[in-house]
Amino acid sequence: MKPSFCILLIVALISCTQENKEKSENVNITKEIRDTTLVKKKNALNASYEVGFYSKSFSYYWTVGKDTLDLIINVVEYEKDSSLHLNILHEKPILFRNVLDKINECISLIEVDFNITKFSSLYFRSPIYYLDLTKELSKEYEQSFGKNRISYQKLDEFLLESALNTQLNNFLKPFDKKVKRYSIEKFQLLDKKSFSEYLQLPVSELSDYPEFTIEGMGLSVQLVDK
Repeated sequence: MKPSFCILLIVALISCTQENKEKSENVNITKEIRDTTLVKKKNALNASYEVGFYSKSFSYYWTVGKDTLDLIINVVEYEKDSSLHLNILHEKPILFRNVLDKINECISLIEVDFNITKFSSLYFRSPIYYLDLTKELSKEYEQSFGKNRISYQKLDEFLLESALNTQLNNFLKPFDKKVKRYSIEKFQLLDKKSFSEYLQLPVSELSDYPEFTIEGMGLSVQLVDK
């Protein structure tokens, strides 16, 4: 066997081995991503300030093996009127449409523990944490107001006419609910140069973000019956 042929054969075998290894790793990754488990946990009420306000509280989240996904849906029921409130918790940015899909995914489990007809509010992180949402809102905001800060009343009116409101009302249809009003506490306009500080992402990953965004202490959504 010629030396040159031997060398080519060895290179080919190494390449095939590496390719098979990569395929095997990809299969494992896909399996892990799909192999998620929805978990619920009953939360103990803090006697110092929650008892007397909440009648019960549950958290719903997803696990992959021993890891917990970075998304928790915390649901509380108020004692005074049995109203239901969903708080969306996560540390890293996520697409807004994916959050709505995840809420839908665990509604059947939530209905076991709560009266879903009492669904009264949603609380999300600030729009900057949802790339698809912040791009749309920033575009609509600039078309209406440029980069000028507006009052809280005008902000509420703007959000009620935005694509966000259409998206949320479509999401709420099965519950016979609609959005009544929005609230963003400590509302401000945040310039893109400050995004990395909020999102804890390198500048290289912010290329798809708009030049500014609506920012504040979370996005609160009040609901009413249709």
